[in-house]
Amino acid sequence: MDDRFKIPKLVLGTLVVVGMLFFAVFGVQTFWTEHVTKDYDKYLTEQVYVDVVVNQNANLVFHKTGCPYCEKGKKAVIEAAEKSPYPTFYIDVETEDGQNLVKKYQVEKVATLITIREGELKLYLYAAKDKTGEIEADEKSIKEALNDTKN
Repeated sequence: MDDRFKIPKLVLGTLVVVGMLFFAVFGVQTFWTEHVTKDYDKYLTEQVYVDVVVNQNANLVFHKTGCPYCEKGKKAVIEAAEKSPYPTFYIDVETEDGQNLVKKYQVEKVATLITIREGELKLYLYAAKDKTGEIEADEKSIKEALNDTKN
C-alpha cells in the first residue's frame, strides 16, 4: 500500500520544493522591492522639477530605432549627458508624444540634441557624416551642447 503512494508523494514533494525555491528567489525579491523598500523615484526629484519647470533647464535627445546617425552618436551623447548638471530626456520620435515634441521644437533631423537654458533653445546634430562619408558622433557639437560653460 505504501508503494502505491510513493511516486505521487515524490512528485508532490518535488513540486512543493521547486515552488518554495521559486518563491524564495523571485517572490521574496519582488515582494521586498515593491512593498517593503518602496521609495520615491530618485531620478525625478524636486531639483529635476525646479530645473525643468521653474528654471527651464533641460537636455532633449531625439532618437529613432534603426537610425544609423542615432546609433553612432548614442554612446557619446549618453556619456556627456551623464556629466551634465541638467536632466536629460530621451525622446523616441516614433511615438505620438515624440512627434508632438518634434513639431513643438521644429526638429528636422532625428539625431538632434536640444539644450534648454533659462527658456532659450539651441539645436545641435549629434551625429553627421565625416569627410569620407562615414557616419560618426559629432563630439564637438555634443561637447558644446552639454558643456554648460558655453550655454
